[in-house]
Amino acid sequence: MCDTEVSPQNTTSSLSLLDLPVEILLHICSFLDAATLVHSLSLVCKEFNLILNDDSMWKARINQIWPHCGYPILPSDDDNGLFWKLSCSAIERQNLLWGKEQGETMEKLSLHNIHYSTIDSIILLNKGNVCVSGARDRSLVYSVLPNKGCENPISKTTNNAHDGWIWDLTALDDNIYSCSWDRTIKSWKLSDTGLIPLNIYEMKVTAPLLCVTSSLHLGLFACGSYCKTVLVYDPRSRSQVATYQPHQRAIVRLAMNSNYILTASEDKTLSIWDHRSRKTVKTIKISNENFPMSISMQKSTVYAGDNGGKLHVLDSSKDLELVKSYETGHTKAITGVYQTPGCLITTSLDKSVRISSPTNPPKLLTSLNSTYGEIASMDYLNEVLAISGTDGIQIWRPKSRV
Repeated sequence: MCDTEVSPQNTTSSLSLLDLPVEILLHICSFLDAATLVHSLSLVCKEFNLILNDDSMWKARINQIWPHCGYPILPSDDDNGLFWKLSCSAIERQNLLWGKEQGETMEKLSLHNIHYSTIDSIILLNKGNVCVSGARDRSLVYSVLPNKGCENPISKTTNNAHDGWIWDLTALDDNIYSCSWDRTIKSWKLSDTGLIPLNIYEMKVTAPLLCVTSSLHLGLFACGSYCKTVLVYDPRSRSQVATYQPHQRAIVRLAMNSNYILTASEDKTLSIWDHRSRKTVKTIKISNENFPMSISMQKSTVYAGDNGGKLHVLDSSKDLELVKSYETGHTKAITGVYQTPGCLITTSLDKSVRISSPTNPPKLLTSLNSTYGEIASMDYLNEVLAISGTDGIQIWRPKSRV
């Protein structure tokens, strides 16, 4: 027997998450939000990235949030491998913001007494920190929303901005374009002191201008008129690019991307104009009873809301074929529609905002009510939602701590 005593050795070994079975690790991940998994944990090491790169995991998470629903509403043509990750992150974020406890996540602001008539057009700028509005009182108002340095909104009014009602607004970089009953488009420069007038574009039409839209990629804007005419304009050269008449009645809404201009008319149709061929390539009748009043055009999907409260879905990959129609729960005309990967927003003359899932079929997340009567216009930017009514604007935005 040896008298030498063997000293105990340190047998403690370190453990890591990678030593766990994948099933246990995924169970732990189910308690973390998607944004943390995508933007933090998956970047820790190659092993985590590989485990969290499985689309089936993200599809399962989405299905737990919206069971028995199809997402996306139309097949995605996104082939960068990030679609399901980013979609899941956006969905969980919107459910957090607009869920049952939205009072804990969203703050509500009001801009009132800035106009004295119906506000038909609003646009959010500067990451949702600035709101520009146009109304039937012919004025434009530039409002800076409250921030850490200023607890109250600051509004600056441009009286008599037009000689008629201001119907719509759009933006190209820091320039705002307003269209009016006076048959002109006016451009305005954003500045710290308000809106600085730049140019006046007198459109060669015989009736009021009702809507305007723009494409930042092309650097063009287009306007639609009561006399059924669409005018496409290049503000850089101050030259008219195209004029065409795709409808039998007034044009009430426009949407434009780098490929097409989509117009909605009181003749109950949507018309598609191709930038490359410079001609109308398709006309779609959405209903025998109602006409489209609002449009949201994204890469693969187009939503159109009509004056009967119904929502129609068109597939961009199939030459904007009408593929689905839904009852929304609105009882009057849909005046605004906006789609994101995480939610679908509709506003209506029934004085309500409905925030739903962008699924087949849509599922209601929450419903909001307008303080200022029938909702005439809406915009959404950087998780900030703004709606306008008879004489005021309501805004919902995330609280800074969320």
